[in-house]
Amino acid sequence: MRIGKARGGIGRGKQGWRDLLLMGTALVVLAHGTPAIAQGQAAQTAQAQEIRSFQIPAQPLPAALRLFADQAGLQLAYKTDELQALTGNPVAGSYRTEDALRLLLSGRGVSWRFTDARTVVLERIAAGDAMTLDPVTVEGKRVVETGKGAFDGYVATRSTAGTKTDTPLIETPQSISVVGSEQIDRLKPQTVGEALRYTPGLLKGQGFNRTDDGFYMRGFQVNHESLYMDGLRGQPNIYSTSTEPYALERIEVLRGPASVLYGQAGPGGVINMVSKRPTEDALHEVQFQAGNFERKQVATDHAGKLDAEGKFTYRLTALARDSDTMVDHIPDDKAFIAPSLTWKPTDDTSLTLLTSYTKAETAYYYGFPAEGTVLPNPNGEIARDRFLGEPDYNKWDRTVYSAGYEFEHRFADGLQFRQNLRYSDFKNEYKDIGFGSWQPGQRVINRSAYERVDDSSMFAVDNQMLWDVQTGPLAHKVLAGLDYTRGTFERVQYSGTVAPLDLYAPVYGAPVTRSASPVTSVDQSYDQFGVYLQDQIKFDEKWVLLLGGRQDWVEDESLNRLNGARTSNSQDAFTGRVGLVYLSETGLAPYVSYSESFQPQAGVQANGSSFVPTTGQQYEAGVKYQPPGRDSSVTVAVYELTRQNVVTSDPANPGFSVQTGEIQSRGFEVEAKLNLAKGLNLLASYTYTDAEVTKTNGTDLGNRPTNTPQHMASLWGEYALQEPLLRGLTLGAGLRYVGDTVNLADTYTAPSYTVYDAMVGYELGQWELALNVINLTDEKYIATCTYGCFYGDARTVMATVSYHW
Repeated sequence: MRIGKARGGIGRGKQGWRDLLLMGTALVVLAHGTPAIAQGQAAQTAQAQEIRSFQIPAQPLPAALRLFADQAGLQLAYKTDELQALTGNPVAGSYRTEDALRLLLSGRGVSWRFTDARTVVLERIAAGDAMTLDPVTVEGKRVVETGKGAFDGYVATRSTAGTKTDTPLIETPQSISVVGSEQIDRLKPQTVGEALRYTPGLLKGQGFNRTDDGFYMRGFQVNHESLYMDGLRGQPNIYSTSTEPYALERIEVLRGPASVLYGQAGPGGVINMVSKRPTEDALHEVQFQAGNFERKQVATDHAGKLDAEGKFTYRLTALARDSDTMVDHIPDDKAFIAPSLTWKPTDDTSLTLLTSYTKAETAYYYGFPAEGTVLPNPNGEIARDRFLGEPDYNKWDRTVYSAGYEFEHRFADGLQFRQNLRYSDFKNEYKDIGFGSWQPGQRVINRSAYERVDDSSMFAVDNQMLWDVQTGPLAHKVLAGLDYTRGTFERVQYSGTVAPLDLYAPVYGAPVTRSASPVTSVDQSYDQFGVYLQDQIKFDEKWVLLLGGRQDWVEDESLNRLNGARTSNSQDAFTGRVGLVYLSETGLAPYVSYSESFQPQAGVQANGSSFVPTTGQQYEAGVKYQPPGRDSSVTVAVYELTRQNVVTSDPANPGFSVQTGEIQSRGFEVEAKLNLAKGLNLLASYTYTDAEVTKTNGTDLGNRPTNTPQHMASLWGEYALQEPLLRGLTLGAGLRYVGDTVNLADTYTAPSYTVYDAMVGYELGQWELALNVINLTDEKYIATCTYGCFYGDARTVMATVSYHW
């Protein structure tokens, strides 16, 4: 037997209580205690979970194993003659030790196991054995985590959102939250907003609304410019689509400016949604769901190999839903299908095709006036389920087609090329009725109607060259990229008149009279071209320095078809980022960073000069903690974020604007995802945001931005019972607190609220039963106020039956 000798393995010893002390330090205000783990088991698990840097090219397996042993600090025991004919897979980058070994051995028919903290025994599995295709797992792990794939449990360790490279979260000097497929499946969300409801600092923009995925974060709006799908900008405007959470592998929330990677975006952050994608492992699920508001849904998910060698793999996800909602006459119907295919002709080359089709029918939720919601009304409170429009008129129908691919090819010497491309087509047909002013007595409200058709498209391509190279003591991961995005948008809109409505005793059936000709007919397009360069430099195995810069050019064009007027605007911006992380042996990683953003602005000043982009600058410091050997993670972050060049009134030229405004946000965030004991998981978060208008020519100096609560907190706990008679039963409960928010003019307030959720799940063989309740106590609350006030979701009950094979 050949033994690979370790060089620099570090024993942990009495790790349990030390981790408890560090966990308490990192949580600060959310101190937690966890049971001690048997010392030997903890040391083995810690070694398997430790994150290290690996550079192992494809080569005969014994030689690859010798490199792995040296780089992992382990001893490997195996029979050389059993493995001599095999070739190891290439491994390049920072990985948990167990994940690196799994990648190295994947598909080679070799099992492995830890026999103590620093020794791994490998064995060739006999032909015909059921385990031939996959290595033995460690601690029950089924999935090798990558930065854009699935992962076991609730705690992600890797992401591409913060660097566009497959990077450990603990090495990324910016706050990132990741919600994976298991958390999505457990919470059974109806929208992306519900999937993120236990993520710190995120507030859905318009309460119950089902027409968009808009959010607010760190005091600023996260709109369509900041919503990404598979690393590419997903939609040309906020109402183009809303994403189906059942279709997602993970959702990544990057807080703070991110233009150095993604180009134009607001300073609040970026949300990247990752599609379910093909897998080599067979996966089959059929799911049936029913709930209140006449909800009926069927969904299915399938994946696996198409050939014996696994060169072709597939994924097919589909869903059909027929549902009402808490508001009378607003449906939530959807049909969705997403076929995808991966071709991997060699270990160094892969091509994944990703397609989807969505047909959705709902109606826009306009909210209600402040009088009767957050302010007194002599007639009382407006009913939460009240419909403002006309049942035979209102609609919000959209159809979305999307097709694209992800191509990767690895050259020799650590060089890799990647290209991601997607084209999407959106068609939206709207008919809406909104509220106007009250009539005397504040019982009958004036209404106005409009209808429009939007045709839009989005093309995006991102070309990346990645180079892993060593220069003396410095390990570089260099990323050079060139991306291009083009969006088109056509709108034809009509106005309409409709009779007022008694909001306290509505009688529907009023006709809508549409204007004879359009009031809006526009054809718009924008093009963004960007080049970027990034270097992740690791030295002394403890320090990671991140440097990045990007130059963007943006051009917008618009044609007013009603008068033939054409306008165009060209803007450019340079953005940068720098960050530093220290990686301690205890799993604690303090970091500091500076990052920038830009967002183009349309319009001209009184002197005829075009507006320049608004800019964002953020300073962030924090600490991340991933205790070795534990499926837990804690992040604490403080930041100061300033948005400049904000448009405000021009006191010298009434009717014009200048860009002397400024908004500043300071805050503190804590997120903890903890596995406290076998079967016991806890999600906890707290957010403090102090945001205000710091420069303006208007009357809003010192005002707090809309949809920005000072305090937010959430807590979710679940326990999978371990007793033999109750095994398979899981109980979960959570609460969400949102502090008060102000409307656009900062003239009234939506009060704070607390909402409770609960779930019960039971697994029996291949069957899974679940009961999920959102807003358990049926709390009636106003989620936000902007131009109107929006109720949050009423109590929603969903029963789900799933069958897996």
